[in-house]
Amino acid sequence: IGTVLSEAQPGPLVLGILALATGFLVRIVRWWTMLRALEPTVSLRSCVRPFLLSLAVNNTMPLQTNDVVRAVGFRDALQSPVVRVVGTLLIERVLDLFVIVALFFVGLLAVPPGVVPRAFVATAGLLGGVAFAAVLVLMLSPSVLRAAADRVVSSRVFERRAWTSRLRESAHRLADTFALVRSPRRTAQLLSLSVLAWLLEGTMDACVAWALHVGGSSVAPWFAAATGTLATLIPSSFGYIGTFDYFAIFGITAFGAHCAAATAFAVVVYAML
Repeated sequence: IGTVLSEAQPGPLVLGILALATGFLVRIVRWWTMLRALEPTVSLRSCVRPFLLSLAVNNTMPLQTNDVVRAVGFRDALQSPVVRVVGTLLIERVLDLFVIVALFFVGLLAVPPGVVPRAFVATAGLLGGVAFAAVLVLMLSPSVLRAAADRVVSSRVFERRAWTSRLRESAHRLADTFALVRSPRRTAQLLSLSVLAWLLEGTMDACVAWALHVGGSSVAPWFAAATGTLATLIPSSFGYIGTFDYFAIFGITAFGAHCAAATAFAVVVYAML
């Protein structure tokens, strides 16, 4: 591993960092697009700090603490209620999952048969189905969610409660957020930004493989980006240490790369992220 790292080319690594930074910018623009549709006065600049700070928290704290930071810690700067910000984060997760599963199955077409365990393929297929179903639910749910909230709030259990009106208001705000993806044009825009963001992050992986002379197939780093990201759904320590590394290495060695080169690749990718 030390030998592989010592022979790394700096040029592709710099190019990879630039691709990753551009990918983060695209993600910020995607989030801003959703927030601006709900609150036109929200500026792109006000979205930068919450997004970047959530990334830092994600690498130092367990679970999804970064989502809590974005939703609660910056609601004043974003001029949006917590429920509305949470709704945009849910849409983000669904779009990202949809794109990364698609990237996984495209890469799977180039992997020799039998290399990837059936359980992993089946799980990825299940996640893809969940993502597709979630998109449909988000598109159809706003009116249903509003009606359900009104029925619940109007029931005897909740009548004359001090927080009943706030519960209805929160449900309506969440429904308004989900209504963002009812517009085919906006859904296509958000999906296009998601695809672009993941292509840029995959470019970073490809640059690392280029810098380290990993070998194998040119598809390997893109497949590793998919397998490593899908593995972050597995409960792990903070920063996904262990799960991300193992499956990123697996994605490279599936195309015949040496284990030492694949390990060096995973270490550098993790460090750059």
